[in-house]
Amino acid sequence: MQKGLIQFTDVCLDYRLYRDRSVSIMETLMNVFGRRTTRDWFRALDHATFQISPGESVALVGSNGAGKSTTLKLLAGIYSSTSGKVETSGRIASLLDLGVGFHPELTGAENVFLNGALLGFDQKKMIDLLPGIAEFAMLERFMDTPVKYYSSGMFMRLGFALATSVNPDILLIDEVLAVGDAAFQAKCYERIFGFREAGKTIVFVSHDPEAVRRLCTRAIWLDSGRARMDGPVDDVLGAYLDANAGRLQTSASSAAPREWGNREVFFSKVTLTDGNGVPARSFRQGDSLSTKILIETREGKKVDNIILGFSIHRPDGETVLASNNLENGEPLLSIDGSGEASISVTPEILEPGNYLLSISLTGNSTDYHWQDNFYPISLLGDKKSPPLKISNLSVSGLPPK
Repeated sequence: MQKGLIQFTDVCLDYRLYRDRSVSIMETLMNVFGRRTTRDWFRALDHATFQISPGESVALVGSNGAGKSTTLKLLAGIYSSTSGKVETSGRIASLLDLGVGFHPELTGAENVFLNGALLGFDQKKMIDLLPGIAEFAMLERFMDTPVKYYSSGMFMRLGFALATSVNPDILLIDEVLAVGDAAFQAKCYERIFGFREAGKTIVFVSHDPEAVRRLCTRAIWLDSGRARMDGPVDDVLGAYLDANAGRLQTSASSAAPREWGNREVFFSKVTLTDGNGVPARSFRQGDSLSTKILIETREGKKVDNIILGFSIHRPDGETVLASNNLENGEPLLSIDGSGEASISVTPEILEPGNYLLSISLTGNSTDYHWQDNFYPISLLGDKKSPPLKISNLSVSGLPPK
């Protein structure tokens, strides 16, 4: 096999789950002889098949429990498959849990030599590598200090520097690029980009769409242990984010979906589409985000002077954009029984990620219908600053009669 090649062929991995908890030897024996011990199996990978060619940078995406980290651990040799075949060629460096294998009583330098030996390097080779490792980790003054006295940042910087200094043919990365401050993170990305430019194979797991797009050209979407989609990173990310838009979770109570109003006028149907009218929940740089809305009135009555508003929020509830037809100089709406309206924006994606869109119907000193933090969307693009702005905005509907 050519160095850097990865092949997964019909791979399954089952975990054994124990249902009983024995707290003593006597209880364990009673469970065995009484046949009360129960166990179950969980299939983490289910006939997964794919190939990664030497020099490719491939992301594994999917929800928690989809099998991403399990795949990396199979590649690293930490796990063995239950069935199927896992084949790799060349030296593998793993950025899975940085610093795993460090002995707390040994110094930083001693841990470098110990881990080098585990990787198959002799002492002379590690002596040559030690100054570069210490310099990259910014730990030149602390290499003779036992690592039990290191801060968590020092510990992880040393782990990253060591793992990436051994010139691997395959680099496995699992959500570890948020190490150190911004300057050190930039160094980490620069080193990984160097591996990519040198033709090394990279397998990257992350929940950050922008990090995936920045590093990889191909993505494999894992779903319940199966490879659901494999292709260009933008296509796979878009499909994955669209499929999971309804399940986006927010951590702040202020960002929880809320709905209220007297419903004298109300939203009957709301559809989010791209500029071509195709329903979508993820949008890339330059895409048009259109919200098509069917509005109805209670008992078919006519209501004039309606303000249609919308806003976009971060998951923590902070508003990054808000407007309405009144502020935008558009006519107020007049709905006689029912009517259609649309909101079209072209967001310049300066802080990619997950957002929440809100819409509202107000007017005549009345809150008719609010759907606050109601529609999850994903914006894909290169990270810039400030966070978000609008280059084009239009709000249209039925003008008052």
